[in-house]
Amino acid sequence: MMAIKEKTTISLDAQTKRDGIAILDAMGLNLSTFAEMSLRQLVRDGRLPFTPSVRPSFEKDNEGYPLFKANMDDPRIVTPQIRDGAVILPEGWDDDED
Repeated sequence: MMAIKEKTTISLDAQTKRDGIAILDAMGLNLSTFAEMSLRQLVRDGRLPFTPSVRPSFEKDNEGYPLFKANMDDPRIVTPQIRDGAVILPEGWDDDED
């Protein structure tokens, strides 16, 4: 005998819902099926079906952009010279736009 399904409501922010549905759709799944799969695995294993993690947060500037601290000892980072307010690019620099 098949169990009677119970309706459940969850609250998500709109962007997370859209992004999640797009990924699930590409996998041939829907949000309801994903929720059921996740809950069944939680019940079966007694643990979350994924490993929660925290992404490193970046300090932000006054416009909300992340501040990035570069390793200035990295030889791939070039600090250009500035002469009369203009950046002097290294010799041999080619951006293929000229």
